[in-house]
Amino acid sequence: MRTIDEKETAYHLKTLKEEGYTLVEQFMDKSTVDRLLALVKKHNEVQTQLDLHGRPNRALGEQVHNLHDKDIYFIDILDDPFIQKVLMDNLQDPFYHTLPPHVPNYILGFYNARSTGTKALKLHMDTYIPSSGEQTWTMQPAFILEDCTIENGCTIVVPKSHRIGTFVDYANAKPEPVLAKAGDLVFWDSRIWHGTLANTTGKSRWIIIAVFTPWWVKQRSDITRSLSDEIYQELSDQKKVMLGFCSIPPKDEHERINFKGGFEDLLPSVKDYYQ
Repeated sequence: MRTIDEKETAYHLKTLKEEGYTLVEQFMDKSTVDRLLALVKKHNEVQTQLDLHGRPNRALGEQVHNLHDKDIYFIDILDDPFIQKVLMDNLQDPFYHTLPPHVPNYILGFYNARSTGTKALKLHMDTYIPSSGEQTWTMQPAFILEDCTIENGCTIVVPKSHRIGTFVDYANAKPEPVLAKAGDLVFWDSRIWHGTLANTTGKSRWIIIAVFTPWWVKQRSDITRSLSDEIYQELSDQKKVMLGFCSIPPKDEHERINFKGGFEDLLPSVKDYYQ
């Protein structure tokens, strides 16, 4: 990942607040993109053979779910100073006193890769409910692995819609395409109205999307229960916090009454949390 200086960081933070999204050009070098794309395609070959329960009845294209449990490199790319700065600026709980204030206490809620399908994905919000306030509770960095064009179904957004405070107004929404190159990073406030165009090229358009929330928001995949112990053993304590291992609700008051855990609450293995 390239280093983002303070001036550029300030620009992206301001743009996120005002527009609801921002584009960071050439965030990743070619070797990083190639490695991620190869991993995504490898795991997609496996996942396309699975009969996944609850698959949406629409042509959303190909998806690889739960990247955090596929390869630790997918977790490593999230541990970047610029990404941390953006997420801490938007999602950090300043009253989480069981961790040092410089340690991120937001968590990963959902993590997948996707390639646009032959049908457009209608405008929607990923926060499920609207809000017009300054504070959001969901942020998404999207790592662009293949060029995103109008023809191959790029993401579309309605700028400033993250502060409208209503569900999508389809009659009056004026979405704009987010044209990006392989290696770019797109960050958006998940309240923004967004979707995709249809992919008419017959080729893939892979991107990786991570959904981050404050520690108190329910994860959309049960990461702490399903993570392989092999990957868990490779994680730093800070990455275990990011995956939610310090914010697992206690079973009852006999286990623990503090629901904001610290490093001292981390256990030796995944199974130890659920015995």
